[in-house]
Amino acid sequence: MACVLYGLNRWIIKPGWDSAFLHGTFNDLLLIPAALPWVLWIQSKWGWRPPLAYPTLGEICGHLVIWSVIAEGIMPWINPRFTADWWDVAAYAAGAAVAAIFWRGSPST
Repeated sequence: MACVLYGLNRWIIKPGWDSAFLHGTFNDLLLIPAALPWVLWIQSKWGWRPPLAYPTLGEICGHLVIWSVIAEGIMPWINPRFTADWWDVAAYAAGAAVAAIFWRGSPST
């Protein structure tokens, strides 16, 4: 669902709407929910983690830190098109927190 929302916002909604939230924050909220399942799927194919397991809190937080450092700390030094915006890290974390709640499953599991 997060990948679908990302694509809709990126190519359909954002071009037609003049909204700071849609242009700057919405896709940042979707970073962990959209990208982490793909990364973990690849890791499971390589035998690095159990297949079809929900992301652990450690995996969510670890990838949040790694991607935040890369996107907001390293990339602005490498490419001037990128800017370091720590509010983006807050959006990554908020998206990760909501995703973690969904990935946790029901309380009875």
